[in-house]
Amino acid sequence: MRRLNLTKHGIESLPTPKAGKRASYRDSRESGLGVMVQPTGNRVFFWFRKVRGRRTWKTIGGFPDLTVEQARVKAKKLNSQLADWKSSEYSGPSPFEQKGEPTLAAAVEDYVAKRLRSHAKNPDRAETGVRWSVKKYLTPLLTRRLGTIRKDDVRRLHAGIGEKHGRVTANRTATLLRTVFNWAVDNDLWHGENPVRRMALFAESSRERFLQPAELARLFKALADEPNEDLRDFVVLSLFTGARRGDVLSMRWSDITFETTSWRIPDPKAKVPYIVPLMPEAVKILNDRQNDSIWVFPSRGKTGHLTGVKRSWKSLLDRAKIGELHIHDLRRTLGSWQAAAGVSLPIIGASLGHQSQAATSIYARLNIDAVRQAVTTATRAMIAASEEKPKRLKGGGRDQ
Repeated sequence: MRRLNLTKHGIESLPTPKAGKRASYRDSRESGLGVMVQPTGNRVFFWFRKVRGRRTWKTIGGFPDLTVEQARVKAKKLNSQLADWKSSEYSGPSPFEQKGEPTLAAAVEDYVAKRLRSHAKNPDRAETGVRWSVKKYLTPLLTRRLGTIRKDDVRRLHAGIGEKHGRVTANRTATLLRTVFNWAVDNDLWHGENPVRRMALFAESSRERFLQPAELARLFKALADEPNEDLRDFVVLSLFTGARRGDVLSMRWSDITFETTSWRIPDPKAKVPYIVPLMPEAVKILNDRQNDSIWVFPSRGKTGHLTGVKRSWKSLLDRAKIGELHIHDLRRTLGSWQAAAGVSLPIIGASLGHQSQAATSIYARLNIDAVRQAVTTATRAMIAASEEKPKRLKGGGRDQ
């Protein structure tokens, strides 16, 4: 933090940082005194010192309600309290804990209620996921006030989760914790330093798993004997459309056009609707699934449609003798087989509904017939690699 001789005019002249950033300045006259400038333009005095080896942050008051002289008096008093507490060998409770400072649990609740639920594609599912992660991995920190959680605490937690539950899980937990702290700061619940900011996370490698020819043969054979009709149809539709799990399970009849053999995905992860050409095998499955529900995969649950096939998916993989395959790898399989067939990357991106600044305009101009041919090439290659097709694929159909 840059040191300045804080004055009323000087503080008023400090530049306002960009959205998502904060700027802090230390007073050159009074030890520990500083002022923080928020992206909103708000300016807040704070006291920042090491207490028993730990960096401790305490909000003093807002500017200009509090003058520079008043802030220096308060900072001097805090410095005196620190000296007295140190001379008594830190006996008794810490005089620096802010009583109005929220606990991590309170900050999580505020984040879930005011941010997560209003911005998540599936608020209930997102809230359930966050609460599960918080309870599973952040319980040791929940009752602590934000200002008492240090970078060392987070590092130890991150390392422990990485050792017990894997590096990806540890990184996702640290990212969630950083998000909650940022929310607390940006919404004036707390004015401290985010302990997860700039913390080094574990290196991750992108997943490149997709089904190989021999695995496809075993998968199709297992699907031919699969008694669970929903699972069988879900897997084949996922494989031949390349759509995400949630989009397939929430497929609606109103989004399917049999005349053009196409499916419009109205609310994908990228939030830009796109059209998937349906192969004859997919059309046959959909024709056989016709029902009175608005959903292709109806259920009696809260959503009205299936939300998961995790248990039956594992049993299917065991019977097919396929290991380490995620449901999302079915989507990656379609893209990989298209690439192996020489299909261009922009067309692969369009068939999977990918969005990026550089490629969005190209995707928007693509003809669905070109996408259809690309998907046809890939699905035909996958079917040809199998000695036996699932029951509902037997007989196939002509290209349309």
